[in-house]
Amino acid sequence: MKCIVGFFMTKPGKRHAYLAAAQNHLEQSRLDPDCLYIELVPMPEHPDKILLAEAFTSEDAHRRHEDTDHMRELWAVGPTLLSHVVIDNVISAQVEHIDERFD
Repeated sequence: MKCIVGFFMTKPGKRHAYLAAAQNHLEQSRLDPDCLYIELVPMPEHPDKILLAEAFTSEDAHRRHEDTDHMRELWAVGPTLLSHVVIDNVISAQVEHIDERFD
């Protein structure tokens, strides 16, 4: 499994534009059966900060994800809309996944 967590800092006032540009990428990524989840979450306390959270079944699955047209399209707008990116990658053969339901 590979988990990716980080923060995107947009250029001042560009958060909405970046999230709009990322919409197709998010939708296409969620169709991939090896993508367990992918989210870009605006941080309410900072108008230019976005939380990234994504997980894939494996490192290879994530590499395939990076080699898609929709990923390349999103990377292309990065220099225009982003100022700083901090990402942590966690790659492990053993990850405990907890899925509890409270009915």
